[in-house]
Amino acid sequence: MTGMTMKSDREDFLKSADVSRETLAKLDLVIEALDEWRVRTNLIGRNEWPAIWTRHVWDSLQICDRVNDAARVVDLGSGAGFPGLTTACAKPNAHVTMIESVGKKCAFLRHAIEAAGLSATVIQDRVESVEMFPVDIVTARAFAPLPKLLEYASPWLESGARGIFHKGQNWHEELTKAQQVWNFAYEAIPSRVGGSGILLEVTEFKRVSK
Repeated sequence: MTGMTMKSDREDFLKSADVSRETLAKLDLVIEALDEWRVRTNLIGRNEWPAIWTRHVWDSLQICDRVNDAARVVDLGSGAGFPGLTTACAKPNAHVTMIESVGKKCAFLRHAIEAAGLSATVIQDRVESVEMFPVDIVTARAFAPLPKLLEYASPWLESGARGIFHKGQNWHEELTKAQQVWNFAYEAIPSRVGGSGILLEVTEFKRVSK
């Protein structure tokens, strides 16, 4: 039953998503790898799996509209690889660095990168412990509330990278709190998968002067 539900979910995704044959082939390999690993690594909840394509893949691919073809991307707290792996699938000339502290999750990410032939690397460490390296885009999905997330991302944002973050229905409240600490321009882009979530694009970033 789950297999049939997942097949239907993939079909629903394809009705909405405009992805190339090459991108879809890579996404299929990533999802196949995730299916193999998800139980032993607790990557995706059992109830979430039947909607993996519409809830996770389609949602994650939204950032690719804002990512240049050859961009350098860092994904904070990558977990199961959303949006890091999906971005690498859709942007083969870009390079995605995924930062994740849990060893089993890093092992999965490396396996999926190899299986799908992606231009991506994995750093196993806590985000706050990683030394800043040059990127064009910093992103994260379901990682931390915005004030804390911007603190984690600040080394890259202060160096001129753009932030593109998935945020949920409480984004207004998180934004208000973040603006007490940081000065930045932003654009709130409604999620194309429905609901009250957004993509929050952050630019012109600096700490509020005390």
